[in-house]
Amino acid sequence: MREVFLTASVKDDDFQMACAVLQGLTWMAARQSVHRILFYHGQPQPKPLKNSRAFQQSRYGAFWKELSNQLARSSYVLQIAYEVVRDRDFGNQTTMEFNSLPGTLRWTDLPDPLRDTPVTSRKKIEIPDQNNLPMALGDNGFRYKNEMIQESYSFIRENVEFVFSRYYHLPDSPNPVANLPPWSELRPLDSAQKWVLNVKLNVTEDTQPEKVKKAHEELIGIKAELDKVFDFKAIDRRMFDTRIAPPPAMPVRA
Repeated sequence: MREVFLTASVKDDDFQMACAVLQGLTWMAARQSVHRILFYHGQPQPKPLKNSRAFQQSRYGAFWKELSNQLARSSYVLQIAYEVVRDRDFGNQTTMEFNSLPGTLRWTDLPDPLRDTPVTSRKKIEIPDQNNLPMALGDNGFRYKNEMIQESYSFIRENVEFVFSRYYHLPDSPNPVANLPPWSELRPLDSAQKWVLNVKLNVTEDTQPEKVKKAHEELIGIKAELDKVFDFKAIDRRMFDTRIAPPPAMPVRA
């Protein structure tokens, strides 16, 4: 699958107005969601996935196979996303048993080079509703690195998704924290507390260039439609790079 998207930042003071604009555009109220994101680093050397109980019986076997092919090409940072509830999971003595909970495994590639366009294009794989994801990654040499909270407000118009996101720190720990702090104690990753707006299209048949081109053109049309409200900008693709650099080669001694 290929994801193409526009990016703009929105000041916290302008957030309610921005939501009102998209509510009028899409004729729907925003869907709010909160996810706990765990980051796992792959091994320095690329390796395909080996068999694991987590995905041997998965109905998303084709996605797991494609992910394995990508990991054989380069080592990456992967994400596991678990949906959480503000009133239930924060500030309580709630412990999440991650291997027993369904999560979404996320992989994204380095975006294509920009060519005088604010549209970012990259390959992605998302495998939803999977149990035992930490176990599966651990079996394949991935190491837990850190975690954060993602708060999102999304709107849909036909096949286009408009998503406001903001990320929050969680305490540093060698393992995911046992209990989430109260919501009021979370600190935004961005000290200015801005929101990021992404306008996204997914192209499932990403081997067909004409469909990817059509998605680009549709996003450029949406940019023109919203130019007076949002300042969509080209983003350096290195900002989205999740690859892990291989260790330097040792010099060969004569």
